Amino acid sequence: MKAILFSSILLLSLAAGAQAPATAPVALKDEPHHHPLFENDYARAWAFGITGHQATLLHNHDLPYFGIAVGSADFINAVTGKPEAHVTLTDGQVSYSKGGFSHVARTETDTPFRNFTIELLRPQGAPRNRCVKVIADSPLDCPHTTASPLGAGTTLVFETDEVAVQSGEVASIFRIAGADTQPARLLAVLDQSELNVESPGQPAKKLHSGEALWLNAGAAATFVNSGERPTSRFVLLTFKDSGAK
Repeated sequence: MKAILFSSILLLSLAAGAQAPATAPVALKDEPHHHPLFENDYARAWAFGITGHQATLLHNHDLPYFGIAVGSADFINAVTGKPEAHVTLTDGQVSYSKGGFSHVARTETDTPFRNFTIELLRPQGAPRNRCVKVIADSPLDCPHTTASPLGAGTTLVFETDEVAVQSGEVASIFRIAGADTQPARLLAVLDQSELNVESPGQPAKKLHSGEALWLNAGAAATFVNSGERPTSRFVLLTFKDSGAK
């Protein structure tokens, strides 16, 4: 009788376990490896980082977003409902997603994984590669001129209807001219880089690797390489509809 009772309890326990729901994904704001940098009407920026042999919680990405690698990375991307993917990134490599999924990011080597996660708060329209292949199955559409809209030292990487992404490096000084119709920009500083950012009427700001700064529409800006390396590298996101009209 005791054996029958024990078997019944065991079967009930197994059935309950089989019916238990999988761990529910948390919102991005509740994933402890994502740290808020700032938020405005256009973007919500997070500094993300996990060490080697570490994993995030299962979390949602509800919005379209850019990922910008800070340093090289080697990790597993475990998207719910899809096979796990092994991903390697180089410093400053840009990725784009339309969102609408949940995943776990996991490192299985000693290499940490850091990035900027830039959520885009407005509809983005059609994404397209420009001079760098961000979307693997889409062609490049690099302008015929070799000059980037920001001038020498920058590359037009990727674009949506709302945002243009450029990468660049500063050996000494890099300047953005001010203009009434110039859109706002988001500056992200990459691995082993350091920039002093000067803008008229504002105190100078020193940005280190993994830090970001919102540059208001219409404002001129000067980036000065203040690091120990010969150049400092950055990614700049231009929000097209943010300029003064």
